[in-house]
Amino acid sequence: MKTYRQTVREIYDLQEFAIKLGLENIENFVRRLGHPEQNYPIIHLAGTNGKGSTAFFIAAFLHAHGFKVGLYTSPHLRDYRERIRVNDRLIDPEFIVRFWQEHQDYVYKRKVTFFDTTTALGFAYFARQKVDVAVIETGLGGRLDSTNIVRPELVVITPIDYDHQKQLGGTLEQIASEKAGIIKADAPVLSAKQKPEALSVFLTRVSNHNRFFYLPEHLHIAVIEQSLDGLRFRIEFLRENFGPLLLHSRQTGTFQAHNIALALLTTHRFLLQRKRKIDFSAIQTVLEDKIWPARLQTVQKEPRILFDVSHNLAGIRQTLSFVRRVCPQKNIWLLLGLLETKDFESIVTYLSEQNLNILLTEPNTHKKLSANRLAEAFKRHSVPVQIISDANQALRRARSALTQSDILLVSGSHYLIGDLMNRLNIPSY
Repeated sequence: MKTYRQTVREIYDLQEFAIKLGLENIENFVRRLGHPEQNYPIIHLAGTNGKGSTAFFIAAFLHAHGFKVGLYTSPHLRDYRERIRVNDRLIDPEFIVRFWQEHQDYVYKRKVTFFDTTTALGFAYFARQKVDVAVIETGLGGRLDSTNIVRPELVVITPIDYDHQKQLGGTLEQIASEKAGIIKADAPVLSAKQKPEALSVFLTRVSNHNRFFYLPEHLHIAVIEQSLDGLRFRIEFLRENFGPLLLHSRQTGTFQAHNIALALLTTHRFLLQRKRKIDFSAIQTVLEDKIWPARLQTVQKEPRILFDVSHNLAGIRQTLSFVRRVCPQKNIWLLLGLLETKDFESIVTYLSEQNLNILLTEPNTHKKLSANRLAEAFKRHSVPVQIISDANQALRRARSALTQSDILLVSGSHYLIGDLMNRLNIPSY
């Protein structure tokens, strides 16, 4: 029998089959598997930013209420198995090996993509584990995403912004339209606060507006205290007879309070459909115990080093704004590495106005954006940068330059952050 390491290497090699936005391959594959995705209720998520965090907290909240919960997210940081979990335990490596041995000839013959194969694997594992519910995050877009063969019980939309414009379109309306492809006629939709252009798209797609739960109309969120070590915030249900909730989370970033609130609203709706009450003490225990890694995660306190997988303009702007707000006296160093698929020009334009000490590096993947090419973009804005292509060397250089008045933000691709977490042996789950 093949080893897990060899199996995963062969699954990774499927990335040579280009991304195919379409459902024919995955539909044929799950038919071959006997439609495992039909064996459990599904909560399906799409959006631009906050998908992973929101999905993670929905799964954790439901597990805290006694459900056996599958969680499918992408991409991973350190280990392929992070993509597929049950009750926050990573998929059994032996299951991956057996699945691949049984189906690899079919995958090669039909040129099934990496993401289609991984999605089918996740669906099959959740069925084998007999989960009570699966929380499924889309990969790219929504309408033509591999996960969009499911018939969800609930649909969740996180904030929409610009990313993957080449595949999804150049306007917010076009991007929102692709994400809205996961909306199904009989499934309630829960949405984060959206820009007007995106919100109007979702409202036109929802056949019954009584089944559209817009976060600002259902919960009021007030951040009471925020730092790089966590959040204290208050949530008030506007349409339920609950008192205000005072919550504390180890997750940091003002935006995470909104992701957690959306996860809370989704959990409440799922429980209501089963005539069960939400246990707010269980919610608080989750927030004290769990974090979704590499989202403004402190990996060193003195001087402070943060790892964050923000890799589009909206995410980077949100992250940097938060760091500036909670540490206004600190000098910020930025170590940045992106993929070539990103709209790096808009990112560079924004960062060029932020008065940062910038080091450029490269993620450890063939899809990396050359640090030299990124540097040329900064040069056009007359912004000096340092180039250290090897990420490990770049991190060492940055760490050696830090003083107590500095903060280092390491940001960009999951490939970059995951590789550095591996090298530093920082847990990613």
